Amino acid sequence: MKTAAKVGALAMIIALSFGGGAGVQGLPAGDPALVVSVSGQVAIVNEGRATTQGVLLPYVGSTSTTQQYDLDITLPVLGLPIRGQASVQMATRATTIVVVPDIHSTGQAQNITLRGPAGDATVSIKVDQPMQGLGSYDPAEATVYFRGTGGTGMFDGVNLAGALKGFFRPTGTMYLTYPSSSAALDAVRRGLAQNTTVSDAQRLTALEQATQALAQAKVATFPPDDATQAVVTPTIQRNGSQVRVMVRIVVPAGEGRQAVKVVSVGADGHAQTVYQGVHAPGETVSASTTGTPPFVLQVYVGGALVKQITVPAG
Repeated sequence: MKTAAKVGALAMIIALSFGGGAGVQGLPAGDPALVVSVSGQVAIVNEGRATTQGVLLPYVGSTSTTQQYDLDITLPVLGLPIRGQASVQMATRATTIVVVPDIHSTGQAQNITLRGPAGDATVSIKVDQPMQGLGSYDPAEATVYFRGTGGTGMFDGVNLAGALKGFFRPTGTMYLTYPSSSAALDAVRRGLAQNTTVSDAQRLTALEQATQALAQAKVATFPPDDATQAVVTPTIQRNGSQVRVMVRIVVPAGEGRQAVKVVSVGADGHAQTVYQGVHAPGETVSASTTGTPPFVLQVYVGGALVKQITVPAG
């Protein structure tokens, strides 16, 4: 169900970005990896007071909101749940050009420790929540990006990455740099043995869960840092009253081919599809449009809005 949200409410436009923390440096793109299905849970346990500032310019209105949030995160990996907390300072920026909204929210959650029965993982996360119209959103359309390296037990020397769909119940696939399913199971067994608080019966149950999860695992290569999300590079050229916008789109990693669509939205709200096609992960797509500003160019990948380019008048 779609929800009307005031700017600043986290359930609405949360975006946690990972950056230069130790947990995301030097990940081994191209190394052998296992791809496993995961379905996690994110809960908001506390939110601070929002602070909003507004700026008005010709044709453009802008607001910037910051707010602190505390999250509980649960992520089953190889059938074993790992849990942790994150405290995030959110910065939400909303701009409008005539009647077309351009809303984004960014923040950082780095070096989060997620603890589990067979070891702890250190990860950073980013969540991208597309907005629809002026302040409406659907949490199910959010994409949660996990990225990290290192840890203890089963995560010792293991890198992970994944792009999961949905904010409150993120679901999708995770890449882990185990060379094989047998190596992954050995790591789980080793991590359980190191945990003296786990009983023999609990170890047997955990190994059974890991074995079942690994039965569905696929062999792949570990994606580069930016491969779990679409990369969109825009170029804008002005010629008198006309503006040409060109976009270069790199399709992100995933299980299969993904729909790519580029839409131009005029000041009157009229939308025109500039490009539409289906492409494999890693493919590069180019599209362009020419028009009289103000207008907005929207890029969708896999049904999610991944980039919105605003072209103001003048």
